[in-house]
Amino acid sequence: MAAESGAQEKAEIEKRTQADEVPVTAVEWLDDAYEKARRIRWYYEETSGIQSYEAKLKWKGQMHSVEFDTSGMIQDIEILVEWEELPENVRKNIAAFIDSAFHKHRIEKIQKQWTGAPSDLEDLIDEEEQEALNTSYEIEFYGKNDIHDELWEGLFDAEGRLLKKRIVKLIPNDNLNF
Repeated sequence: MAAESGAQEKAEIEKRTQADEVPVTAVEWLDDAYEKARRIRWYYEETSGIQSYEAKLKWKGQMHSVEFDTSGMIQDIEILVEWEELPENVRKNIAAFIDSAFHKHRIEKIQKQWTGAPSDLEDLIDEEEQEALNTSYEIEFYGKNDIHDELWEGLFDAEGRLLKKRIVKLIPNDNLNF
């Protein structure tokens, strides 16, 4: 593990927007994949200088977040999950990392994340097919060690191995995040 004094930071600004302000290709992709979805909320987001659009909705009882770049190309789909829903080996590997890096910690949010070709991501939603997709887990947690007492975001691969982590700098806004 790299020295934590040089930890990356994530600063995110999120603002509610309307569908007519989002690239048409993003709206069309979402309409195709999430047929008959209601109450879709769109957001403009800037994370550490990178701009994107995000659609948030409830689908089949789960909270979904779908991120698009500024041209409307889908980047990923994230679904809010509980710790107990993760496979046992994934939980074990994530817990081993967090326990070794922080003497105090508390998990705040877990999202299962899929990336892949737009057509494969659409098949995930409308046909529940997971072929040709990359699966990872994005976890927000408070972690305290000898150097830091911060909110962290960790990205873990399909086996629960750490890919990257960064400190989350909260920027006040009026939006409800999930």
